[in-house]
Order: sequence, then structure tokens, then C-alpha cells
Amino acid sequence: MLRKKIPGILALSVMLTAALLAGCGGLRPTLFLHPEYNFGYVERVAVVPFENLTNERGAASRASRYFIAQLLSSESFDVVEPGEVTRVLNEQATVRTGDLTKDQIIAVGQALGVQGLFLGTVNETSASRSGSAPEHVVTLVVRMVETETGETVWSATHTESGRGFWASLFGAGGRSQSEVMRRCVKKVLSTLVE
Repeated sequence: MLRKKIPGILALSVMLTAALLAGCGGLRPTLFLHPEYNFGYVERVAVVPFENLTNERGAASRASRYFIAQLLSSESFDVVEPGEVTRVLNEQATVRTGDLTKDQIIAVGQALGVQGLFLGTVNETSASRSGSAPEHVVTLVVRMVETETGETVWSATHTESGRGFWASLFGAGGRSQSEVMRRCVKKVLSTLVE
């Protein structure tokens, strides 16, 4: 009788282990760090308003605000106020912040007195049904450009899902879209600062 139960217990153990690994796993952020750049040189930075490549209104604005808040909480850099960044960008007559040229990056950096500019894009915000609860997904691409040459010295891309292990296993509600976006921002920024 015991021999018949062992394969069933073993199969159940394998399934639970696989479910645990699938729920806890996930992709790490894709990361680029310039191998020769000294990040100790960067004291003051500015966050250029993120671009929105999704259909969701306000996604880029929320991501920018979460990014600034997380950056401030890291206490790694002095961060220029968003209104000051907007003022300088308007003076530079830029239409799309993602299309800044190297010369514009250098000019904006000089006008703001910063060593680095963060530029970001919200590539995905979606919600799909999985059981009774929606599963939110957010993808961010963020990079830091140093303002002496306009070169990218750091870049990270991450996709975060709102479905955790327990929610997947028991069909419970997942994380809200705001929480998913905050977690995505935190994981992206954790590749640069602690």
C-alpha cells in the first residue's frame, strides 16, 4: 500500500516545487553599465519626464513620479525638482524627450547643473484576467546619460507582473497596477543604487 502512495506523493511534491519556482521566479532586469564610467562623479541628477508607448493615459507621468520618489529615498544623488526640469526642456524647445540629441543633452545638463539625466519609457501597461482577478504587467526602460558627452552610462529594462506565487496558486487577487509599477521602478533602480 505504501508503494502506491509514494509515486503520488512524489508527483505532488514535484508539482508544488515547480509551482513555487514559477511563482517566485521571473526575469531579472536587463542591465547595461558603462565599464569605464566612474559613477562617483555623479552628485546631482535630473529625471526627464518619461515617455509613454502604451495606450494608458498618465502611465508615463506616474512612472516618472515613482522613479523620482525612489531615487530620492535612495539618498544617492541630489535630484532637481521636476518643475525646473520642465522649464529647461521648454526653453530648449524639445518636442519629445526621447529624441534629445547629444548636444541637447549637454545643454540641458549645463542649464540644470547636473552630471546625469535619467530618461525613461513606459513600454507596457496591461491587465489580463487570470481566474477572477486581473494580472497587471508593467515594462519600463530607463537609462542615465552623462551630460559632458551625452553618452549612456547605465540602462535597465524590467517587466514586472502583479501575480505572486500565492495568488497564482489559490486564484487570489494580485497586486494593483500602481503597486506593480512601483515594484518595477524599484527593481530597475536597484541595478544602479542600493
